[in-house]
Amino acid sequence: MLKNDETFEFENVNGVALCLKMDSRKGSPKSKHFTISYKNKEKKSPWPKISLLFAVLFNIVALSYVRISITAISVIVIVLSFLLFFWITHSVQSESLLVIPTVGIQSSVKYVYGREDHFVPWSSIDDVIINEVLKLNRVLYFLTVLVKSSGQANDNENVRLIPLFKYTKPRLVMLEKIYSELQTLLVETRMEGPAMGSGDT
Repeated sequence: MLKNDETFEFENVNGVALCLKMDSRKGSPKSKHFTISYKNKEKKSPWPKISLLFAVLFNIVALSYVRISITAISVIVIVLSFLLFFWITHSVQSESLLVIPTVGIQSSVKYVYGREDHFVPWSSIDDVIINEVLKLNRVLYFLTVLVKSSGQANDNENVRLIPLFKYTKPRLVMLEKIYSELQTLLVETRMEGPAMGSGDT
């Protein structure tokens, strides 16, 4: 069962209000659960909805003035319906990270319909860093897990980067809070001894 420890409110890089919840598990106090969600979903940018509405209106007006076949109209309607369905189902509601030392890290993305999970075993984790990414004229920060490739842990070329919270895009201040908690768990586990996975004896 989760025990709510702390809640923080910040804005993401686009100025949208975010809420960070940091929870501890009662059964194992060192385990942590981080959830970043939109604080006020109604305050999210209205431009995607407005642009979609204008696109639909433009197509309706164009179809009324241009003579085209029923087949072409059907294709346009099907494509617009598919784009609308894709946009609705892939709107991200929240992102979460469950950290259980000696077992692994599970990152989850919750959409309007469904969710996507990704699990990394604890024995494969090399480190956790805050990575700088240049995108157009902006510098973005992403919390990133360095994952060792199996069998060649000492080779730097075989380290894979897994970015976390890449959809909600929290600011550096929020990422630093999560980073410090993750580093504490990593250091404590390494001091206790070699990492053991859930299937190790």
